[in-house]
Amino acid sequence: MTEVTIGIAGLGTVAQGVLELIRRNGELMRQRSGVTLRVARIASRRERPEVDLMGARFSTDLNDLLNDSELDLILELIGGDGAALDLIRGAKAKGIPVVTANKAVLALHGDELLAGSGKSLLRFEAAVAGAIPIIQGISTGLAANRLQSLFGIINGTCNYIFGKMESAGTPFAEVLAEAQALGYAEADPSFDIDGIDAAHKLTILLGLGFTGKFDLSGLHIEGIRHVTLADIQFAKELGYKIKHLGIIQNTPAGVEARVHPALVPANALLANVNDVMNAVQVVSDGAGQTLFSGPGAGGEATASAVLSDALALARQLTSSNGLFIQEADNADSDDNSLNIVPMSEVVSANYLRIPTVDRPGVFAQVTQALSEFSISIDAAIQHEAAGVEQPVDIVLLTDDVAEAAMIAALERLEGLDIVAADIVRIRVAPDF
Repeated sequence: MTEVTIGIAGLGTVAQGVLELIRRNGELMRQRSGVTLRVARIASRRERPEVDLMGARFSTDLNDLLNDSELDLILELIGGDGAALDLIRGAKAKGIPVVTANKAVLALHGDELLAGSGKSLLRFEAAVAGAIPIIQGISTGLAANRLQSLFGIINGTCNYIFGKMESAGTPFAEVLAEAQALGYAEADPSFDIDGIDAAHKLTILLGLGFTGKFDLSGLHIEGIRHVTLADIQFAKELGYKIKHLGIIQNTPAGVEARVHPALVPANALLANVNDVMNAVQVVSDGAGQTLFSGPGAGGEATASAVLSDALALARQLTSSNGLFIQEADNADSDDNSLNIVPMSEVVSANYLRIPTVDRPGVFAQVTQALSEFSISIDAAIQHEAAGVEQPVDIVLLTDDVAEAAMIAALERLEGLDIVAADIVRIRVAPDF
């Protein structure tokens, strides 16, 4: 049996979950892995006297983790790309393995941190989708496959908001306030509802499974602020649910990578992932469709993934086995180009909700404007006005159209005097 000594950076929810799981399941982990994990040192900005540190030494200086010769590996659980980045860089320089749950630092600096020996010194299962083993699923479980596409619900806050809007008929602002009260959303929720959190996670999946590079700048990112209760209800009438998705697709032109709300058929597996749960559906040539689903956040759920990595690193300390990163089929070996398809060239069907004045001939004007850009209509809804002089929503599902043409058509529609308010546009998810 082997004892591995751990240093922990941070003492928040995830770190406390790590301590609790080691306390509760340490013997089980030893029996399964042959490794005993012992927490020897913890460094955090402030002490928490109410937390049992299991005999670990405590300090407020992260450098104490780097300078402690007793430590075999470090768990970085503080987040952000400031002090956390410095800690991971310092550990890499000293050859100390690190487990991190930090999606931001990987999305922004993954190429650097995984360069050279970094592949074997850094593990980050908990950085994407909490307890779901999607990193290992892609990097090892599907290593024999060519990945064709990936669709993910990878932000629990957005999923909770859309689900509650649909099930309870509660407007966006009220559901957001409820999510904040329950701890599902931060006091400043912009990181979640503007799509940044999901984009960080998708960048990691993009690099691991499709391109071999971590580049957040290549993603198209949209949040959910513009989606209203009316859109949720119209989508349901059309046979869809609205989900905030991360989408990656291998195409002949390159790799599409985008984060945005999308209409998903109501009978699809992803459409029925509810509450704060996460799910990632991967399509590959050998395994076909595989679905990974589970808690995407929470102290013990995330701690489970952290400790999975810690045990893997503990077994790896005397071997050269590292995390496998697939190389891009269409990446240029000379300039390391990711060959990400520009969003203007992405083709998708679209949901449009167009608030118009209530008078004859309006629908014909709308369809005429769309026809100027060769956009055809797959389905339409037009209800009666809610009251005198109230706008009438014309809801359309278009056939597939290139993004650039759709944007031009929207500009044309918004210039019509019959359009009474902002048009809501939501893409329809590609076929899974």
